[in-house]
Amino acid sequence: MNENTALYRAIEQAVILPCAGEMESIADVECDFSETYKKKVNRLIKDRSRPYYPLIKTTLRKTIFIIAAVLMMSTITVAAVPQLREWFVGLFVSQNENNADVHAVQGAIPADDMNDEFIYYEPTFIPKGFVEESRIKDIAHLGIDYRFKNKIIFYSQSPLTATHNIDTENRKTEYVTVSGCEAFLSYDDNSSIIVWNDGNYVYSINGDLCKNDIIEMANSVNPTK
Repeated sequence: MNENTALYRAIEQAVILPCAGEMESIADVECDFSETYKKKVNRLIKDRSRPYYPLIKTTLRKTIFIIAAVLMMSTITVAAVPQLREWFVGLFVSQNENNADVHAVQGAIPADDMNDEFIYYEPTFIPKGFVEESRIKDIAHLGIDYRFKNKIIFYSQSPLTATHNIDTENRKTEYVTVSGCEAFLSYDDNSSIIVWNDGNYVYSINGDLCKNDIIEMANSVNPTK
C-alpha cells in the first residue's frame, strides 16, 4: 500500500463512510433555507446556471452534504480519529551528511489538537552511577538532567509537534524499536542520541551512553504516578 492509498483509506474511514450513511438517510423532501445560506451555497456550487430556488431537491442537498464533509476535514481533531492519526503521526526523518531533523507530525497540526492533557513520562532505568541533578517541568514539557562525574544524560518529553535536530556527522545511525515504536538512533564510541514517539508525545535521550544503555533507558520510560 503506497502513501496515497493509505491517506485515502484513512479519510474514507474517518469521514466518507460516516457521511455516506447520513446521505442514505436523506429523504426526498423539500426544505427551506435562509437567504444567507443560499448565498453561501451558490458561491460553493459555481456551475449552477439557474437562480437558487427556495425548495431544494435531494441531489443538491446531498451535494451540500459532501461539501460539508470536505470542509469538516479542515477542522477535524486528529487526536479524535485513529485512522487519520495513523497517517499524520509517525517517525519522519530528513537526513543529510551532518544532521537529521526528526519530527512526529506530517503537516501543520495545532498542538492543542494532539492531547487533552499532558501526562508526564520518565525513565525508570538510570545507568549505574548517574543521579538526577535537575529537572524542568511545565504544562507541556519535561526535561531531566542526570550526571555522573563529568558525564551527562538529558531526557526530554515534548508534544508531538516538537522537532529534534540530531548530530549525525561521523556517527552511525539506525532505526531501532522502543516499546514497540520506531526510534531513530545516532551514536559513536562516546555518546548516543535517540528520538521516538508513541503517538502521544515525542521523547529523546541524549548523553554519554553506549548504544545498549540508551536503548534500555528508552524502553524504561513510563508514566509517572
